[in-house]
Amino acid sequence: KITTFTNTFGYNLARFISVGDKVPNVNITLLEYKNGEYERTNISTESLFSSGKHILVGYPGAFTPTCESVHLPEYINKAEELKQGGASRVLAMSVNDPFVVKAFAEKLNASNHVEFIADGNGEFTKALDLGVDLGAAGLGYRSRRFSVIIENGKVSEINDEQGPKMTDLSRVTHVLQQLSAKKL
Repeated sequence: KITTFTNTFGYNLARFISVGDKVPNVNITLLEYKNGEYERTNISTESLFSSGKHILVGYPGAFTPTCESVHLPEYINKAEELKQGGASRVLAMSVNDPFVVKAFAEKLNASNHVEFIADGNGEFTKALDLGVDLGAAGLGYRSRRFSVIIENGKVSEINDEQGPKMTDLSRVTHVLQQLSAKKL
């Protein structure tokens, strides 16, 4: 099933991942905070997302202004509230290498609140079809700004900003509302 739409940047995009779909299986680098530091683990997305409810937050890049000052700090500050709402994990993902992502996580002081995925080659982002070419801005291929709720390996909600800009769609308040509605 392919849904085609035009985003706010005028690109025609084919969305390959939809609500109810199984998360594509790709190997990624997970950065988990353990024993006072971030440890790198190579893991398959199938294994990572197979059980539980996960919040996956996509952001265009480490150290970019909106990601650093607004988008990710909101998720870090509300991580415990997300977990009280039923999330077993909160993960933030960008198309950056693990060294940059680790430095970014440390700068944000995310510690035990949010885990990070370094999608260095953009393989998981491409498999989800949630990427965007920002070459015109000198940034290359990046993740669009989004949030996804994944339950037991399947997508239950997709909040896709369709590019790097941020609206209320991918913000933590919207995800909290979705978690609350699922409890009813």
